[in-house]
Amino acid sequence: MPNRSGKQLTILVVDDEQVIRDLCSKGLKQYRILQAGSLQDALNCYTAQMVDLVLTDIQMPGGSGIDLLREIKKADPNAVVLVMTGFGDKETVLEALRADADDFIQKPVNLLHLQTAIEKALSRRALKEELAAMQYLDSLKGAFLSLVSHKLKTPLTSLSLGLEELERYASRLYQTEACHLRLVSMREDLGALAGLMTSLVRMHQALGAPGSGMVRCDLAEVVKSAAESVERASAKSGVSLTLDLTAVPAVRGNRDRLIFALQQLLENAFKFTSSGTVAISLTSADQHATITVRDTGCGIAEDEMPKIFERFYQVDPDATGQVPGFGLGLFCVREIIRQHGGSITLSSQPGQGTTVAINLSCLEE
Repeated sequence: MPNRSGKQLTILVVDDEQVIRDLCSKGLKQYRILQAGSLQDALNCYTAQMVDLVLTDIQMPGGSGIDLLREIKKADPNAVVLVMTGFGDKETVLEALRADADDFIQKPVNLLHLQTAIEKALSRRALKEELAAMQYLDSLKGAFLSLVSHKLKTPLTSLSLGLEELERYASRLYQTEACHLRLVSMREDLGALAGLMTSLVRMHQALGAPGSGMVRCDLAEVVKSAAESVERASAKSGVSLTLDLTAVPAVRGNRDRLIFALQQLLENAFKFTSSGTVAISLTSADQHATITVRDTGCGIAEDEMPKIFERFYQVDPDATGQVPGFGLGLFCVREIIRQHGGSITLSSQPGQGTTVAINLSCLEE
């Protein structure tokens, strides 16, 4: 059986009885088998060879299997160690569990049970390695975004100051309409670029480790904070924001991430509503709270509905290809709500607006 690099998986069998070691070797022919008869031999073999799994007895010369387990886990916390024991002693089992044993094999050894236990243990290790790799890549992405944001702050500030000087200079001269429009366009583009960089960093922070920063949250306060920040940021005339909030039980959540999710929904609502209203309401029933965001905007076509929560997908009702943003807003909202054990639904009709509903479980009073 190969590992992720394509090489045959290696199992180290540790037992002071040769017959047990030979029995395990014959029953595990699909693996490369190494053998050791004592604690020191096992440690020497483990440090000298690439070992994917250790199968060890409890009683051995020079130290116990628990001692070996501790030494291996000290060197590599992700190492996979299965313990063979013929004892029914609960203290032995508890001691092995405290030392982070991955599984137990009862003596006399049943080869079918042994193979099954090894396959499960190796599968768990593969999943752990994939998760660790994903977490590492995620940390690299975060570091990259932070670095890019930091590196761009200085030139963006310099460009902004330079543009201010141009605007002041132009105001003292006879300014043509074309010149005025060009300066306005440059200011808008500069603001959009700064906003995109800020959004990338905020999105990465919002999609941090699941379960982190969870506290008791007042949803009414969360909704008000999100609404105030978006209303201040939106300079669009002809669109009003209304709130209808009822008292609901608290929820357990990450306040900043919940605010960020609502900000994304409200920003989308303002973006695609040229006139009318954006309404947000908060209700509760049967220990569940529901946050609803409704707009009277252009709506979403039926064929686009299955794609709206996909990463980098953007609704472009006018087919201009110039919709601002990265198409990550709704994707981030869904992931954040999933982190909180909630659900999100979206309904829309072209020309009639869009309604998004978030459902979260409330804490018992």
